[in-house]
Order: sequence, then C-alpha cells, then structure tokens
Amino acid sequence: MSASDPQRSARPEVNVVVCTDEYGCGRWYHRGRNAEAVLGDMQAAAKRLGGERVQVTTAGCILGCTYGPRFDVVRRWSGEKALYGSIQGEATVTRRGRVQFAAIPDDLEQVLCDHLTETAVPIDRLAGPNPPANIDLLRRILSDCSKGMGDATVGLDEAVIMVHNPAATVSIPATLANLQFVDGSGSADPAGDIALLATDGDGQAALQLSRIRQIEFLCRQLRNGMPSYSIWLRDDDLATVYRIYLRRSENPANNPLRHRLFMDLIEKYGEKVTL
Repeated sequence: MSASDPQRSARPEVNVVVCTDEYGCGRWYHRGRNAEAVLGDMQAAAKRLGGERVQVTTAGCILGCTYGPRFDVVRRWSGEKALYGSIQGEATVTRRGRVQFAAIPDDLEQVLCDHLTETAVPIDRLAGPNPPANIDLLRRILSDCSKGMGDATVGLDEAVIMVHNPAATVSIPATLANLQFVDGSGSADPAGDIALLATDGDGQAALQLSRIRQIEFLCRQLRNGMPSYSIWLRDDDLATVYRIYLRRSENPANNPLRHRLFMDLIEKYGEKVTL
C-alpha cells in the first residue's frame, strides 16, 4: 500500500473505545454522566472535529474493573495510549495489573484535541490535578434523600451515621429530615459547602462536601430476610469516610415509601456516582 493510498489516508488519527458494559462501567456515573452519556458526548465531539479524524467505538468489559465510566484513547499516529476514568492516578485492575488513569474532564472535545497530531500534549501531562468535586450535584442528591421526590412523599429520615478515619469509627443516630447546608462560619447557606444532619438529642454531624468524590447507594437483603439500605460516601482515594444506614421507620407506613424513594434515587443517579 503506497503512502498516497486513499484508504490509508482516511484512517482516523485517534481511536476511542468507551466501556459500556452493563455489569461494570456502564452502571456508574461520573460527575453526573454515565457511560452512555459519555459515549454520546464523545461521538458529538468527534463529529464537530470533522467526523473522520476520530473513531469512537464501544466495548464490553476491557479491564475487569469498576472504575467506570472509563475509556481508552489510542493515538494511531504515535502508538501511544491513555486511559481515562472516574479516578485519577494509579490503580490495580484485574486484566492489566497497575495502570495509570487520567480523570475524565467535563470537556470531552478537549480530550480529543489533546490527542490529535497538531494539538497533542505529552501523555504524562494528562493526569493533572483532580477536577473540583461537583458539589452542586452532591447537594441535589442529599436534598432528594432528605425531602423525597416524585411519588415518594417522605424522605429517608431515620438513620445511623458511621464516620470513619484510619484509626476509629463512630456510629451516631441521626435524621436526614433536618438536612441543612451552611458556609464555613456555620451560617445557613443553600450553596454552602458543609452539610449538617441533626443527631438524636441536640447534636449535629457535619460533612465537608468538597472532600467527597463518590457516593454509592447500596440495597441488600440481610440473612434474616429484611432489607438493608445504606449510602456510602468516599474521599479522593475512594476510601469510605461516611456511611448512612437507614433505620426502620417508627411509622411502618413510611417504609414502603422510603423503599420507593431509594429505588428512585438509584434510577435517577445510578448506584454509584463519582463527583
């Protein structure tokens, strides 16, 4: 095949493979987007850049990980590869061992520009500082947990909060009904970066929203056949620092509504949301 062969010249400069596995990356959300949304936005960005320079395809589970949404980018012109996911830095995955992730940015067209021939940046510069946490999204999720939404006219309400650090864990009975957002001085502020939950008695449990990178909804069945509902919040290292376990409501009529709300939250946001 000669260098002037039209088939060769038509080959894309960049290949993007988005994992949409329904049992892996396709289930999770990153900064409000799931795998299908990432795929759609990536295809639209490729079209804006001419449609032929970038090829966007999908695949099932490539790595055997749960760091999704995630996608691979291959520079056809240099042979270099980059891996983007909902985390940043090194991580262990079952099929490749230790790999380096760059965090998926909001601007996917810029991702493509970073890999095209004339605008490419060095691969080792892609894993820059973590993007800021999407605090607005976290506030919306917590507000829906507190107030309810749709047909679920009650919030999740009665709960036990478990606060973790490397040396200790403390469990605090609390309620989600009195959720408040405050600023650094403790003054009420709907756009505040601190969430306050009222604990049994006169106490409060504070949560620094900017430190939370992931929230996961877990619904399990206990050995006694009873359901268990919990919300896990993780930090930059994806270590669980704050867990909210729901208690059975003192008003039995609320329990079916709370179950419906929990399922609606998963339907709206996904089981796992990376912020």
